[in-house]
Amino acid sequence: MSLRFLVVCGMLAVAVGAHAQSATPGGMPPPPGMSLAESAAMRFPQPVRVGDLLGREVLRPVESQNVLGRVLRVVRDRNGQIMVVIDFGGFLGFGSRPIAVPVDAMVLLGQDMEIVAFTPKQLQQFPTFSPSGVTDVPDDTMIKVGLAKPSH
Repeated sequence: MSLRFLVVCGMLAVAVGAHAQSATPGGMPPPPGMSLAESAAMRFPQPVRVGDLLGREVLRPVESQNVLGRVLRVVRDRNGQIMVVIDFGGFLGFGSRPIAVPVDAMVLLGQDMEIVAFTPKQLQQFPTFSPSGVTDVPDDTMIKVGLAKPSH
């Protein structure tokens, strides 16, 4: 049996076993009629320094915890939405491509991040990230990211 530890607001939470769920019901996409932002608000958003997100592994929220990529950068799009750019796909770093995922579709899981609002199949349909029309969010900027319990 494996243990994963998550420190939340100075308290230690321990998830044991194979059936812990994410902070939102089932770690699933928002229910019909609920926006990503409304769903993210249910995940106990915590302030995080943008620079602390760079390089984190991005996991799939299932028992196998497949690594989908790593955080490359955090940007703000033309509409002011914060997007996390990850290298997605490929094998051992070959053939991956950058995609931008809304921060509201992601959660923190210890030193990793999970994408909880999209399946890998849906992420394959995301366009390749283009830096035109976006601005980098400075590393020292604090943004809010939801929390998750381990999915396994």
